[in-house]
Amino acid sequence: MEHRKLSWDGFYNARDLGGLPRIGGGETKFGRFARSADFRFVTDEGLEALGSSGFQTVLDLRNDFETRLKPRNENEAQANAHRVPPTPEPPFPDGIFGVRVPLDATGDIEFWKRLAGEGRLGSPRFFSPVIKEQPHRVVAVLRALAASPGGVLYHCAIGRDRTGLLTFALLALAEVEPAAIAADYALSAGELGPFFKRLDFPDRAEAIAARLAEQGYTIESAVVEQLEEFDPWADLIDAGMTEAELISLRSRLVD
Repeated sequence: MEHRKLSWDGFYNARDLGGLPRIGGGETKFGRFARSADFRFVTDEGLEALGSSGFQTVLDLRNDFETRLKPRNENEAQANAHRVPPTPEPPFPDGIFGVRVPLDATGDIEFWKRLAGEGRLGSPRFFSPVIKEQPHRVVAVLRALAASPGGVLYHCAIGRDRTGLLTFALLALAEVEPAAIAADYALSAGELGPFFKRLDFPDRAEAIAARLAEQGYTIESAVVEQLEEFDPWADLIDAGMTEAELISLRSRLVD
């Protein structure tokens, strides 16, 4: 982990997708994609380090209402009620481009109620349902990644769930070993402790692990379960991606 961790000032839960072992040998490339929590604590020095490392694009997976300090209506207030407090994206220096492509289809209330009832939210067990039942969102995000210049750092609010889903899809597409994909996701539980403490927000890592245990999973085995249900080429083509688009995305991580 240490050689992948991005210790830029104010960044939390931040790591490069490079250096991960691939099935059959080799590793993913550094400097192409990175993941993190939101930028609420990122300093000018942190942004300078981001740009000097070759990252030219920041892709924000949050909904617009997660970036407004004051909700516009009661629906927005309710939507933010159980999330970390909203925060706007900071102004980026020259050479870094900010893009927002929300991953959640927040209007599909019945979908999220079902996943909550199944105990999937807050864990990797929501990955496959989103990819297969909300494919238009996943495709929009992947196409934004493919079209973005330079290295791309992407994030949601805490950099675990939506960011985890996108990482899951990218690493599966790059044929990273399942155990390594699972281990990368599991890192967030420990990495987010300081973030939640600084934010004075409840850390639900233990509760999530306990709920998974009741279902017969660890964090890692839940990721592996989702990988067993996911064929990146077939499922993403079914979702609307072309083979050429998938090859282009994959080539950014592997030779």
